[in-house]
Amino acid sequence: MTTIDPSSQVALALQSQVAAMKERGKAKGSAAQQPGSAPHGTVSGTLAQRMQAIAPDDPDRRQKAVRLFLQAEMVREFGDALLNDPQFGTMLDAVQEQMARDEKTAAAVSALGELLLAGKVASPR
Repeated sequence: MTTIDPSSQVALALQSQVAAMKERGKAKGSAAQQPGSAPHGTVSGTLAQRMQAIAPDDPDRRQKAVRLFLQAEMVREFGDALLNDPQFGTMLDAVQEQMARDEKTAAAVSALGELLLAGKVASPR
């Protein structure tokens, strides 16, 4: 009997999304943009500003970028009230810890962090 391993499903989903993001980034080329603007298909302006505020020498830079993205995605999906929930930060910690436990998911999350910091990830709608 085949078992369903949710971590493998998450890893595959992340890997396919990261691959798609890389392809979109290559297809866009290096078009010039105005400072502070975020072209379609890239990280939103506010999210990009928050990511740029992460110190370049911060050893947790990728992890912090992924956390900002997860936060934005969850708020987009479940509403702004989530930001006022005192347990929201704890939930984000738990999600990131779970993602880090699986080798494939952790690798996909690391790649996502690099793409986020490069501004090549589709913005939350």
